[in-house]
Amino acid sequence: MGMALGGGGKGSGPSPNINITPLVDVALVVLIIFMVVAPMLTKTFTLNVPPEPKDDKPPPAQTDDSVVLTIDESGAMKINKLAITKEELADRLPRMLAATRHKVLHFDAADGLPYGQGVMALDSCRDAGAKNIAIVTKKLPTH
Repeated sequence: MGMALGGGGKGSGPSPNINITPLVDVALVVLIIFMVVAPMLTKTFTLNVPPEPKDDKPPPAQTDDSVVLTIDESGAMKINKLAITKEELADRLPRMLAATRHKVLHFDAADGLPYGQGVMALDSCRDAGAKNIAIVTKKLPTH
């Protein structure tokens, strides 16, 4: 019981070779397609940032006619320190903004609020008619 080994004579058939050139060509074409399409898929939005103040004067005091939406870590919303639900937001916010002079909603989210909840709240404000939303930040202490 012997095993036949290929002797390289006339009886041996073609040796199997894998031609990887078409595979590499297809992979490079797919890579180029992804490189061209990927920058087109990024979403952009415009953000109006106020210019850097030239003096060290404190900002003007908040007037009574401004509308401030505050969200704490649990997701509870308040408009001008008055507790409100998401459904009430859609009813009250357009009327409150119409009564203000600047028509700007100030958005103040707690530091521990999950990012997704903050974005959903901003979307609800946009749906309720808020065109200009100012995000309230706290100035970091300088040491």
